[in-house]
Amino acid sequence: MSDKGGSGPGAGGERKRSKKRGVLVADKVETESKAEEKNEEQWRVVLHNDEVHTFNYVIQSLCKVIGTLDRKRAFDICVLTHGTGKATITKSWKAQAMKYCLGMQRQGLTASIAPESRFGGDDGPDAGGGSGDGGGGGDGGEE
Repeated sequence: MSDKGGSGPGAGGERKRSKKRGVLVADKVETESKAEEKNEEQWRVVLHNDEVHTFNYVIQSLCKVIGTLDRKRAFDICVLTHGTGKATITKSWKAQAMKYCLGMQRQGLTASIAPESRFGGDDGPDAGGGSGDGGGGGDGGEE
């Protein structure tokens, strides 16, 4: 086997093999995937206030549906929802946001999703926080 051109398996341009001190080294040519180039928009999961469910039930439901949410953060979301009428639970990609929203609705709560672009770039500390991992925040979901 040689690391110089030729018609062997290493001549395709994608892989080059060379022998160095008895160790075989394979170099790969890196290619960018289309998935990396695609910049998917973030979606917010919004919880709407109702006069039916207790704080404890809503906190339990939030923690159950969004596994990365702790009870303190769930309580903060409840207080914000109760005070303003709606609050952002978390931000995520669309498919995940839909799953969270449906999970909340299965618990009997009123929830919706909205694209991040509808919120006018208010990325302050109360703008919903979270990095899409369910850590969410709350800004009242104001548009």
